[in-house]
Amino acid sequence: MNSRHRTALVSENLAIAMDVLFAHKLRSGLVVLGVAIGVSSLIGMVSILLGLRASIVSEVSSYQQTVLLVQKFDFFVGGFDESLLRRKDIEEEDMRAIASRCKSLSHVAFVFERQGVPPTLSYRDQKSRMVGIVGTQPSLLHIYSLDLGDGRMFTDTEVARGAKVAVLSHSPGRDLFPNTDPIGKKIRINEDEYTIVGVFAERKALGEVGDNFVAIPYTTYRAAMETEMDSPYIMASVRDDVSLEEASDEVIQVMRRRRKLKANEENDFDVTSLDAALDFISRLTAPIALILSAISSIGLLVGGIGIMNIMLVSVTERTNEIGIRKAVGALRKYILLQFLIESGTLTGLGGVLGVSIGLLGALGVSLLTGLPFSLSPLFILLAVFVSISIGVFFGLYPACRASRLDPIKAIGYAK
Repeated sequence: MNSRHRTALVSENLAIAMDVLFAHKLRSGLVVLGVAIGVSSLIGMVSILLGLRASIVSEVSSYQQTVLLVQKFDFFVGGFDESLLRRKDIEEEDMRAIASRCKSLSHVAFVFERQGVPPTLSYRDQKSRMVGIVGTQPSLLHIYSLDLGDGRMFTDTEVARGAKVAVLSHSPGRDLFPNTDPIGKKIRINEDEYTIVGVFAERKALGEVGDNFVAIPYTTYRAAMETEMDSPYIMASVRDDVSLEEASDEVIQVMRRRRKLKANEENDFDVTSLDAALDFISRLTAPIALILSAISSIGLLVGGIGIMNIMLVSVTERTNEIGIRKAVGALRKYILLQFLIESGTLTGLGGVLGVSIGLLGALGVSLLTGLPFSLSPLFILLAVFVSISIGVFFGLYPACRASRLDPIKAIGYAK
């Protein structure tokens, strides 16, 4: 059989498949819908997951400096035990010692991040969406390579006296002051008022989620917001002429001397870098993607069982047609191909519909929550290919049954 004949045969069978689909709209639509639900759930969740991962990679890669974290324990490593929770918190004195003794670092900041349900900011009758609260020092501006869109960063003097001043990121600044200059205005966080001294420029880090916070002096945070759940940490940027390993070793030595640890004692703190977030995200996304695939495969399995049932019904209904085709010389492989193309067409349409619904769902979630989403064309093609494969696999038994019918008995059965 030459390629032209093969193409004509496939085209003819596709046309027959579409005729069958429109002839039995309800049952065909239910099969397509079952497959679409499985594919759309997978596409929607994975696209959000991949978008979040891509944004974190882009965000970490965009830093102009290597950033170190000194923490009570490494949040990017699982399997915590009670001994880690009993460790001493990172203290202000640790920050001061690191800032004064570690010559490999260019900027150091003491940081609190609000845990639990984030608050909303309010200005008169305007309210922002929920925002992250960061208690820190002016040096965070340089560590994170942040730019100011308006105003200024709060000063070390304001940190020392615990002033109630705040610097907004772009998102809450836009929500509260869409047509007004925010500098000098007072906003309310919980029950306290804070004077806005600056607004960070828009970054689009992690979508709008990473551009949705307010920075206040850590001394103010400690006095007004600190809870038992909070675990302060130190952020530091490494000088360009110093390697990450050298800087980490220097910080570890300073911390060990402060904690008076003996040579045979393990560190009761963790020093890591923001690059570890990339490894953490890779470790996290792989099992999540696997779980999502397993959940979505249930929907595809249901769709596959449905396609097998419908194709068996179709074979029974079209026994006369099959008998006539075989009687006039149609080969077994052509009958087999016809029914495989029909089942693959049904699930393929479900896959295309599922991809469309999944992407629209991910877009809706992104618009509502600010979470980024991303999906490569290769993944879309893979989802459609898997859908078609499901149809071919579950349609194989009905197709084989059709191809093995005896033409005489088939014609007689139809009568």
